[in-house]
Amino acid sequence: MKIVKMRHSHPFPRFLAVLVLGLAGMLRAESTWDEKGAAPEKSYSAESGVPDGEGALEEGYHLYRDVTQEQSDLAHLALNQAYSANIRHARKTVAALREMENAKRLPPLSYLLSVAIDVMRYQNGDYEDEEEEKALLKSIDDASEQGSYLCKHALDKEPDHATYLLILGGIRGFSATLKINGNPSQAMSDGFQALKLLERSRGRDARIKDSYMGTGIFNCTAANAPLFVRATLKIIGRSVTMKAGLEALRVSAYQGQYTSVSSQLFLIQFLPPFDRELVREKREIFRSLEKSYPRNPYYTFLKTDEALCFYPDSFYSHASRTALAARISGFTAHDFSSRRYANLVRYQYALLDPNPEKRYAPDTSFEFRDYEFYPVFIEALRFKRATEDTLGSDEKPPKSAVSALKEMRDSTLELIDNSPMNPTRKRYYQWHVTDALRWSGRGRPLLSGEPTTSR
Repeated sequence: MKIVKMRHSHPFPRFLAVLVLGLAGMLRAESTWDEKGAAPEKSYSAESGVPDGEGALEEGYHLYRDVTQEQSDLAHLALNQAYSANIRHARKTVAALREMENAKRLPPLSYLLSVAIDVMRYQNGDYEDEEEEKALLKSIDDASEQGSYLCKHALDKEPDHATYLLILGGIRGFSATLKINGNPSQAMSDGFQALKLLERSRGRDARIKDSYMGTGIFNCTAANAPLFVRATLKIIGRSVTMKAGLEALRVSAYQGQYTSVSSQLFLIQFLPPFDRELVREKREIFRSLEKSYPRNPYYTFLKTDEALCFYPDSFYSHASRTALAARISGFTAHDFSSRRYANLVRYQYALLDPNPEKRYAPDTSFEFRDYEFYPVFIEALRFKRATEDTLGSDEKPPKSAVSALKEMRDSTLELIDNSPMNPTRKRYYQWHVTDALRWSGRGRPLLSGEPTTSR
């Protein structure tokens, strides 16, 4: 698969650049990644989840050391429930898994799953109020502390146990992301240590493909850093490239046992929307996620938002309207998060059907929290589309329309900036909105006040 060099979608935080330099002296390069940062030169099918031409996933399936089949089955059940937006059932399954691990003294996989599920929910703002937020953070802290303790205790006896290295590295890596704003130096230190643990894990057992997710995220994030930061990382044995990051994420996404879906979600974030082959890969990922978890509106929201912002002509069609209506009919609303994303999809649908039936219509009284900008964004898209539909092939939009769209765009961006989203998600949606609310261009130059690039 062709990999193109990405333009920077998210500015690298300045304080992280300083921290990388400050921590460089304390990092020992223990990487098993090759000196060029290259991952295996294979392409993977998002549908089958295995390297192209290498048969079914089950043929290469194996249990990690000291993990039992029953334990692994429960872990997969919990993940499937979480990705199906059924968090309540996922928690019960994790609790049953933890009880089994305690009784049989198995590796504490349940603690890693608990941390991973809750951290991703927290990062997405998938909680309704302050009380739920506090409960989520407490769950993360408790699982991180106990899981780390159990892993360290086991590693004191056997330092090279690959399964415990993976679990400890995963817990530290997920937990580090929560410290990036409040305690950035600790976040960077924890992140580096997590990366080293994951590399040691697959150094002891090359079949542990889940460990590649951390390497992929690190490479993709650091590849967007300023040149001097990347040069410093290279000096200390940490060459990073976007290509290496994407290839690592593909390994965990299409061969990992417990990180497949989360890695695919990171691929969606990092794959650029401007290359035909990579757009095709993203569409395959979206198709696979919607097929596997048809009742979760989150994946439909992400897919539709991508189309609206980067290839809107593919969205405005009768086929899209029919498909989106069918998706809405299949959604479930277990909690605040699923209700929110289902309502956001209904706002997207309203662009195709201005007078939808009640079951397809958005609830205009719904409190979106960090997505309060989205109804405003939808109205701006509606205005832009309606205006462009009145223009001839070489006709420019009137100055009044240009001014009005700029005001709508600025208002939307301000709502994002003032939202409780974390900085990474703010930049992500600011990039999407900026690209989407540009005039499509009908042979005219850009007008004053219009952005020249999305990145």
